Amino acid sequence: MRQAPTTRTLGKDDWMTPAVIFDQVHEICAFDLDACATDLDAARIDPFIDPRTDALRVRWSDYGRRVWCNPPYGRGIDKWLEKASKACIEGCDLVVAMINANTDTRYWRTWVADNPYCFAVVFIQPRVKFDRPDGKKSHHAPKGSALVFFTPAKRTGGAPVHRYWNYVTESFSWAMEDFRHG
Repeated sequence: MRQAPTTRTLGKDDWMTPAVIFDQVHEICAFDLDACATDLDAARIDPFIDPRTDALRVRWSDYGRRVWCNPPYGRGIDKWLEKASKACIEGCDLVVAMINANTDTRYWRTWVADNPYCFAVVFIQPRVKFDRPDGKKSHHAPKGSALVFFTPAKRTGGAPVHRYWNYVTESFSWAMEDFRHG
């Protein structure tokens, strides 16, 4: 039996992280690579890895060491989380993935909750309104989103640290106070 995707992208995988979210996270994390941009217009920072280069096949640490990744939210999200985790073993200092907060999925259990390289999760409120490179605005996402933080240091014991961040009313630095890393 064919499984339905966990989310639908409607054939548009170039939704961009809104600046109001990215800029605050970037200020704390100092990213030097966007691992998942369709082109320079969609990239939140340069350098970036585009589909022709295929971020799932290259070593991210060859391009940068502090990585932002907002992958397509459809089928294959598990491959992006696996790559984010492995990138930290292969030389990255930090990878932050912005994904659907589908906590009841196998990929979440494997690559977030049970993954020793995932040290923190920040659940984002309200639901994100993604941007498009052509300037069109979306409606709010159909599900909540989360920022998942991976590092080369293995987490010992317990689940990743969890926080909730209202990106409209709170600064991201507040959400990160208890677990600055790197």
